Amino acid sequence: MLYLNPNKEKTLTFEVQLSGASSSEITGYVRFIVEGVEIGFPAIIKEDEIQAVISPLKNFLKNPLKNGTIFEANLELYTEEQEYFNAWKGEIEVKMPVMIEAKLNEEEKVSGVSVKAKMVAPKEKPSQGKVITETKISKKEQLKTKLRNLTEEDIYNYMARAGTKNKQIQEIVLSEARKKAESGDLLKVFKEVVNALKKPKKR
Repeated sequence: MLYLNPNKEKTLTFEVQLSGASSSEITGYVRFIVEGVEIGFPAIIKEDEIQAVISPLKNFLKNPLKNGTIFEANLELYTEEQEYFNAWKGEIEVKMPVMIEAKLNEEEKVSGVSVKAKMVAPKEKPSQGKVITETKISKKEQLKTKLRNLTEEDIYNYMARAGTKNKQIQEIVLSEARKKAESGDLLKVFKEVVNALKKPKKR
């Protein structure tokens, strides 16, 4: 039995022995009777073989053929004198390869909620209170470091920012602050300068 995929072209080849006529004097057809429809394909006659190219049967039928369908086929030959020969008769079975196509679904259903295959988890936001606390500690540490490394120039800059920009007045304020601090520690001197430049509260 011959097998045929109705979706693809197929070439049938027959061995032949001619006598009494040459290949040029003979014409032929391979004929199928499929679901009540007769379909014919011309044959190429050679001295030692006959070939017929079978086009995809799906092009000739309204309904697709089911896998395993069996139908009759004939190789019919005609001479120039219109003599008819049924050179071959057989059955052909429709055989289509099994194909399984898998496609990854881009979505999964979880508890009725549509979940995309590509998800970006939201980033956790740091606690606002924690950020503020860290900022305050950082500024406090910076201030301590600055006070430990205090210089006279820093004290003069402070007096200028506080409104005392006259150089002579600045020197007088600094001299008085040293006396009150009773120490050469610039931090204690700076505190006395701050007290001296404080504006009196209005009553």
